[in-house]
Amino acid sequence: MDKLNHQFRVGLVAAWFGASLTCLLFAILFSFYLSTPKVVLPVSQSFKLYAAIPTSKVQVSENFTLADARPKLIENLFEKHKSPLADLGALFVTVADKYGLDYKLLPSIAMQESKGGQKVVDNSHNPFGYGIYGDLVLKFSSWEEAIERVGRGLKMDYLDQGLKTPQQIMPKYTPPSLAKGGTWAKGVSYFMEELR
Repeated sequence: MDKLNHQFRVGLVAAWFGASLTCLLFAILFSFYLSTPKVVLPVSQSFKLYAAIPTSKVQVSENFTLADARPKLIENLFEKHKSPLADLGALFVTVADKYGLDYKLLPSIAMQESKGGQKVVDNSHNPFGYGIYGDLVLKFSSWEEAIERVGRGLKMDYLDQGLKTPQQIMPKYTPPSLAKGGTWAKGVSYFMEELR
């Protein structure tokens, strides 16, 4: 039994040395394999990188123009309602700024009184119903004159008296509307809201 045990031990030591030598040789060969440079030959490809980039040179400019949008808002309102005042947005804003009026007030009064100049007394150029009492009709030579004069009149007769909103202006501008539940002020306010 001792002899058998001794042979088993010798076989175990020999197997250990054999396995160690095999592992050492494998490690040396594998390290040589990893340390040698690998060359990958290019393969021709039929696609282009970054093909989504435009072929022409695109120039981006940082220049932009700031513009007042109020005239365009007014013009859009009048165009929407097919008003003859559609080209006068800039004048409405100029007059409003000149007299300290809300830029939406004059166009909204014109929309409420005459559908933006569509329903006016013949040859009056008065889309605001301003100075019209029964047979008494205030006439202007042009839309431009009407906008200027009514803007000035609103400043002197209303704004300077502390009357700024449609509800405040209505009792003096169109007293009959009070008896109808304030429809004039509601209409003007509606168009002012549409211009926001």
